[in-house]
Amino acid sequence: MNLCYAWVLALAGACGVVPWAHATEPLRLQEAVSRALGANPALAAEAAQLDAVRARAEREGLAPQYFVTGELENVGGTGSLSGVNSAESTLRIGRLIELGGKRAARQALGAAEIDQQQTAADATRIELTSRTAARFIEVAVDQQRLDFANERVRQAERTRREVAGWVSAARNPESDLRAAEIVVANAELDREHAEHELSSARTTLAATWGDTIPDFDTVAADLTDLPEVEPLDTLLARLPNTIDQQAFSREARLAEARRRIAEAARKPDLNFNVGVRRLEGPSDQGLVMSVSVPLGSRTRAGYSIAEADAQLAAIEARRKAEQFERHQLVFEKYQELGHARTEVESLRGRVVPKAEQALAFTRRGFEAGRFSFLSLSQAQTTLFELRERLVEAYARYHTLLVELDRLTATTQDTFP
Repeated sequence: MNLCYAWVLALAGACGVVPWAHATEPLRLQEAVSRALGANPALAAEAAQLDAVRARAEREGLAPQYFVTGELENVGGTGSLSGVNSAESTLRIGRLIELGGKRAARQALGAAEIDQQQTAADATRIELTSRTAARFIEVAVDQQRLDFANERVRQAERTRREVAGWVSAARNPESDLRAAEIVVANAELDREHAEHELSSARTTLAATWGDTIPDFDTVAADLTDLPEVEPLDTLLARLPNTIDQQAFSREARLAEARRRIAEAARKPDLNFNVGVRRLEGPSDQGLVMSVSVPLGSRTRAGYSIAEADAQLAAIEARRKAEQFERHQLVFEKYQELGHARTEVESLRGRVVPKAEQALAFTRRGFEAGRFSFLSLSQAQTTLFELRERLVEAYARYHTLLVELDRLTATTQDTFP
């Protein structure tokens, strides 16, 4: 299965895909990506640029145009050449006759430029898809952080009320009540921070499709579902066909097309024209014809060929450097992904449940008068910190999936 498709379904969860209806419904990842691809100005710019490249290719692929020239000589002179009695007028029609396959070489260059621009547009689509997914994940994570912050405030308020009751009953010192009030105040500050972080994340996601004000309240994402990633060897096998490697191939094809134009320029073109000359004196007419050939074409073409060869060598070197760097990045992200999964499984399977048990035990001891307020506060803090760490691990796993998909994406992986 396409990796991109896998994490899209995973984040969507079991709720399925539904068309976007109105702001009260949770926004799903598929809809966010579709809206971004349908309205982001960067894609419109790439499409317009592709139209411009196509128009230029059509223009440059045309045959040389005909030209008409007119000449008038021996007019307005002195003596016998005064007036127009001795005038000579010439009307010529001419055209550049290309030799060596220059037009076919230009057409090949135009086709290469179109392919290069199409690859650039595909790369923008993949980049936008990844960016939208990453921003979507951030909104989902901030939603969970806000839920935890609200729960923390509720727990702090509950504990404050309990401590106030114990202080009134003279079981606990007044200092415990002040400490409980501080915990409540800190929890409320954390909630306020979580609220504005979520607001910023929602605005950032909406900006992906050009909205300045989000028209959605929440996103629907199941962060706890961790889809299996393809084996590392499978991912590495995709690298020669990634969109970036294809971009190097398109750039090389462009340089090769320019080289063919340079090779064709070795053979000079003929500038040919034919016309009619009229002599006013004897009222006679005659045909005129001329041919001109530029000199030094082979020398100039040699420099152009050398330039193209150097460009091809540079492109190949950059391609190899990028392939090595991409190999290292995929390996690194894959290792980080495995670590994130291990952290998630450890936290949710062992650590968080033990912290929940510890909090329940401490609360029972506090209510029975065996434990202090400080012990209860520490147990609550530990549990909430571990839950936040678990959410961070979930987010890191899904973000790494998106990054791996971007690093190994081909033109066939653009979504939708």
